Amino acid sequence: MKKLIILLAFVMQIFAQDLIKVGMSPGFAPFGYIKDEKIVGFDIDLVNEIAKVLDIKVEFVPMDFDALMGAVKLGKIDVIASGLSNTPARAKNVEFSDIYYTGSNCFLRLKSRTDIKDLNNLVVGVQLGSIQAAMLNEIPSAKPFLNSEISNLILALVNGKIDAVIVDKLVARGYLNTYKEIEIFKDIKEKGGTSFAFAKGNIKLRDDFNKALEIIKSQGIYEKLLEKYEM
Repeated sequence: MKKLIILLAFVMQIFAQDLIKVGMSPGFAPFGYIKDEKIVGFDIDLVNEIAKVLDIKVEFVPMDFDALMGAVKLGKIDVIASGLSNTPARAKNVEFSDIYYTGSNCFLRLKSRTDIKDLNNLVVGVQLGSIQAAMLNEIPSAKPFLNSEISNLILALVNGKIDAVIVDKLVARGYLNTYKEIEIFKDIKEKGGTSFAFAKGNIKLRDDFNKALEIIKSQGIYEKLLEKYEM
């Protein structure tokens, strides 16, 4: 009887792990965003392909970007898939997958503000908890304007409430198409890259994702997703 109970508990544990909760920030095109009331994007498609390889189910959990690290630490989600930059500081708190994308950041200004050449003594918009916020900390004279939504930062820039915004260049692309009055005035290549993140100690899920990524790349699926989102 005791052995049967142990076996049932083991089986229940397996099924409990079949559903993986994936945290993402929905205002982060092309990585993750809302279209026609559905969550879509490069990260979404990539995780769904990984789920096929691993034969698991995924549930996407939208939340503010700055809440993602705390959520994975507390076990509210199993994975962060939201264009998250792989940094040494973050690696102290989470397990990172292999880097699956390397991009760059850019500085945005109004086209009418040709006087802006750098960020010294300017009010600069950055997303809460982002790598861009960390970048801004390295410019002591800059005055941070923090918000959890990039769209709010862009609106503040367009309305003249702030002087500039630092954002991922891919993410900036969509806003540049929408708001013709803003432009890029400086690019900065990302030092690391983008990874999935897992709770500290969750080595198995991290390794499973890495193996699945290898398979997806070997099958040409990864390249097709890059083409789909013009990355």
